Amino acid sequence: MDKPKILIVDDEIEVVDRIKNFLARNIECDIQKAYSGKQALNIINEEVFDLILLDIKMPGISGIDVLKKVKATNPETDVLMITAYDSQQVAREALKEGAVDYIIKPSTIDVIQSKVKHLLEGKNKYLPKDIKK
Repeated sequence: MDKPKILIVDDEIEVVDRIKNFLARNIECDIQKAYSGKQALNIINEEVFDLILLDIKMPGISGIDVLKKVKATNPETDVLMITAYDSQQVAREALKEGAVDYIIKPSTIDVIQSKVKHLLEGKNKYLPKDIKK
């Protein structure tokens, strides 16, 4: 089984690093990071990901715009939106554009891991760190 490829996109560096470090400790996966929508689009143009964790509100190119591009070019990629705004309108828009789910910030790392695990299991790509290949 190939390791899942995950991209984490958020303009808050500490959020990206916290999620990356936690997932890297618990799941066999390859993780890339982006700190803006523009940087995410550049990475997405070069690689295909199994899962993208994507902040909705970022300066410049929004997470919704990145989501639209991902779904247009790689519809099989699951996108899990992250937002600090508990807005049903924003959530509905993200889901309408093809996001599989969303997380409200700040969210516990356990909630994030649970959603990531569930999505990767759906692709038969979940490999916990304590299992040997």
